[in-house]
Amino acid sequence: MKCAFVVLLFVCGGFVRTAEPDIREAKTRLLRGNYAEAAADYEKLTAGDHPAPAYLGWSKALQSQGEFDKALTIVEQGLEKVKNDADLLARKAELLMLRGRWDDAEKTADQALAKKPEHFAARWVKAELLRDRGQLEKADEAFRWFVRTYTARSNEDKDVKDPEELAIVGRAGTEYANAHALTDQFDFILNEMYKDALKEDKDAWYIELQAGELLLEKYSRGDALDAFDKALKINPRAAEALVGKAVAALQKFEIKDAEDFAEQALKINPKLTSALRVKIDLALMSGGFDQARTMVDQALEINPRDERTLARLGALHVIRHKPAELETLVADIKKFDPKPGRFYFELAERVEDRRLFTKAEPLYKKAIELNPIMPWPRDGLGLLYMRMGKEDEARKELKAAFEEDKFNVRVANSLKVLKHLEKYKTITTDHYLVRYDPEKDAVLARFVADTLERLYADYTKQFNYTPKEPILVEVFNSHEMFSGRTVALPDLHTIGACTGKMFAMVSPHGKGILKVFNWGRVLRHELVHIFNLEQTDMQVPHWLTEGLAVANEGIARPPEWNRILIERFSADNLLNLDTVTLGFVRPRSPDEWALAYCQSNLYVEYIKKTFGDKSIGALLAAYAEGKSDGEALKAACSVGKKEFEKNYKAFLKDIVKNLRHGKPPVKPMTLTELQSEFDKKPDDPDIAARLATHLINRDAARARKLANAALEKKPGHPIATVVLAQLDAKAGRLPEAIKALEGIAKGDDADADVVMELGKLYQENDESGKATEMFELGRKIDPGSPRWLIELAKIYKTSDDKAKRISVLSDLVALDADEFEKRKLLAQLLMQNGRPEEAAKVARDALEIDVNDEEVQDVLIKALKAQKMDDEAAKLKKLLQD
Repeated sequence: MKCAFVVLLFVCGGFVRTAEPDIREAKTRLLRGNYAEAAADYEKLTAGDHPAPAYLGWSKALQSQGEFDKALTIVEQGLEKVKNDADLLARKAELLMLRGRWDDAEKTADQALAKKPEHFAARWVKAELLRDRGQLEKADEAFRWFVRTYTARSNEDKDVKDPEELAIVGRAGTEYANAHALTDQFDFILNEMYKDALKEDKDAWYIELQAGELLLEKYSRGDALDAFDKALKINPRAAEALVGKAVAALQKFEIKDAEDFAEQALKINPKLTSALRVKIDLALMSGGFDQARTMVDQALEINPRDERTLARLGALHVIRHKPAELETLVADIKKFDPKPGRFYFELAERVEDRRLFTKAEPLYKKAIELNPIMPWPRDGLGLLYMRMGKEDEARKELKAAFEEDKFNVRVANSLKVLKHLEKYKTITTDHYLVRYDPEKDAVLARFVADTLERLYADYTKQFNYTPKEPILVEVFNSHEMFSGRTVALPDLHTIGACTGKMFAMVSPHGKGILKVFNWGRVLRHELVHIFNLEQTDMQVPHWLTEGLAVANEGIARPPEWNRILIERFSADNLLNLDTVTLGFVRPRSPDEWALAYCQSNLYVEYIKKTFGDKSIGALLAAYAEGKSDGEALKAACSVGKKEFEKNYKAFLKDIVKNLRHGKPPVKPMTLTELQSEFDKKPDDPDIAARLATHLINRDAARARKLANAALEKKPGHPIATVVLAQLDAKAGRLPEAIKALEGIAKGDDADADVVMELGKLYQENDESGKATEMFELGRKIDPGSPRWLIELAKIYKTSDDKAKRISVLSDLVALDADEFEKRKLLAQLLMQNGRPEEAAKVARDALEIDVNDEEVQDVLIKALKAQKMDDEAAKLKKLLQD
């Protein structure tokens, strides 16, 4: 194939730079994200015969890199060269609008329209100005002009074909459709107009961006992400599309992804205010108020009149209890926009993000009052009522919102949930309203109501607070409906959630649940949040309410938490009161998320141990007054924050010291990760031995070679010895394998993995007595792991020692709150061995996993009667009745 020279030099489907670029080449570079090269090309082209398009492109390339002032200067240079060019004047107006210089923007747009009355870009600036100044009727007419013009030209066979003009028509059409509930127009914009634009220019990535933004506005997240990805495929440096992905991540609380996308966008365009707003929202969510204020100031320096950014400043005033500052801010905004509906809507959303529901409600209402044609505030108010448990109010608002905005996925989903709930019944107790599916979960609902009432007195005493109204609890028969109730989207990856004023859970036998779980644990956890959030007016710190919730679950600390705690303590890299919330909302890894829960739980344990149980109620009362961590600790515990952290760390030191005796598990690594580490450290015997364990069934020869090499460097290496023993056993050399392990499995300092493998080999060799000794030894040296108990349970199952079997099962179920079968077995064994009091407790625990199991029900009734608790047995039978 020969390559032909035209204006561009085409090579294998692409192009290389020519000495003299032309306008098409520069535009392609601009649209594909090669901003610096595009700017250089356009700069050269300004010396040509038609400089106006070059100045336009040059300014856009600069703007895409955050060089707003330079972009404006370039346009002004172009206007000196090409006097009164309508395109350059409209471009200047856009840039002035972007910087909040409204009067100058309007004046310049008028100059452009004087030269070309139907100039789309200039008219768009005028329409935006009318909207943002609160002149809603005039703005509506201005947006309608684009729709009419598009239709008129189509009827005259003079279709609007320019992609940039179609993009403006699409934005104007969206504004007009939102204002007039013309839902069908969204489909036309997405599937007709935008597709036509891409046919005209396949590099028009901004069309895909606008499609994604419209879809995301309506919470059609999957389709929105597809559109953003298409935009990025065309232009990998499309910072606005990265922001779209960041906002989509925030909708699903994927905080780390949101932060990463926003950071990527800001590296491309450091002055992209939409990216800064994502960062501000993340800071607000995590309590980084000073950081948020710094970024708000940065964004306002770029555009001091952007109501979306000003709303974040307003949120800071609300959160920090500064009503005077908020009042002043609103007064300043009303000087340029007497009807700041967008400000109040964005403010309501940010305040709601902080769970300040009672403060968010009037803000949504104010937004509706000021801008009744804007659909989002009514959407937000209806969804807020769902979170507050005000379902009658929610139904009313959501129905009205749906009539105005049928394209909104969250509104539609919430209405489906409310429709679903119509077939549910309600159990009303002294303190709760429990809603449930009467066909599938009647027994469960009665147990839930009974359990909640049992918890009420304990929680009121523990937190020194009594809720003002009955608490709404909803038990859903499907995970999809539970998710829809909680976040109005179908894919929430949890089984219970507190929205602030109510909590919902899915039934353990609900559709979409693969394994039954401990519903009692869910109740205890989520009810803590209900108490804490209400009593502090939603101001309880994340770490405190999560620490209290975990403490009230009544289960042992997971072994994985212990591993992470030891690892981070040893590296002097623990979280503290200033960073622990970030571990929940912006964790840098799954380990950090787990560490946040672990440390929060230990904060609560430390507080109770050091300052007494009553200190928890006092601490919550301090937060209810809006006090900071330091102020709250001083008020409730009479200790400064610095001293508190110092003594807490000493408390952790003792815990870690005790855990180290148990030799917690090493952080798991995949075969790929281990191979990578081995490539870096081929002489490290630990890495070589761990890699060998992954290769036993894949490449036995290499596994043996690695294990032998490890033993050469470190004789008696436990993992390497285990690998060789396993290989010998597989090869039929069982006595040799046992002998090798016996040589290093001695005393309480023996390696846990060696002891485990030797115990298994003894079992394989029919030496159950020796196997039992090994597993009992392992139970002493590694008490946090369930593996010894699992093996011992197998052995004691066939022995006559019922007491030991019961002991092992008791320890085993304590490590897994969701384990049902072993709890049932344990309850039966306890009853058979004349221990009805213990049997009753275990049976109750088992029913908190599967309330419908008749064998467990029978054990519990018999255990109660054996203790002459006939009234309790009768009450149980009543709960179980169909």
